[in-house]
Amino acid sequence: MIRSNWLTATGLLLALPAAWLICISVLKYGLHVNEPFDASQPLLERWGIKESLGWNVNLLILLGPVFCFLLSVFQVLKIKWEFSKEDFNFSFTVHKRWFPMLVGVFSIGLLAILFFYLLGENCNC
Repeated sequence: MIRSNWLTATGLLLALPAAWLICISVLKYGLHVNEPFDASQPLLERWGIKESLGWNVNLLILLGPVFCFLLSVFQVLKIKWEFSKEDFNFSFTVHKRWFPMLVGVFSIGLLAILFFYLLGENCNC
């Protein structure tokens, strides 16, 4: 139980930079609250936010929620399979463990926001 909470907490820590960037961007560009974004901008620029995708904070923002989802889904989903001469039996069991499930939903939400931002930013409509 403690091992799984550490895995879930690690996944949550991997997703937090993306959540922070989305939150401060919405505050600045949507609600015109500039202070959190302006305070974070020098640090983010030092970490490479304006550079292309590489070994910088951009990779963490993109892949952090993906690894967060994978860490949480493998704690909740159990897969069992049996092979015989006549058939293949696969069974999926979802364990009701709320902390990993909530962290997984949080990471899926972050990935959906990033995906829709990608579509909106690059749409030639």
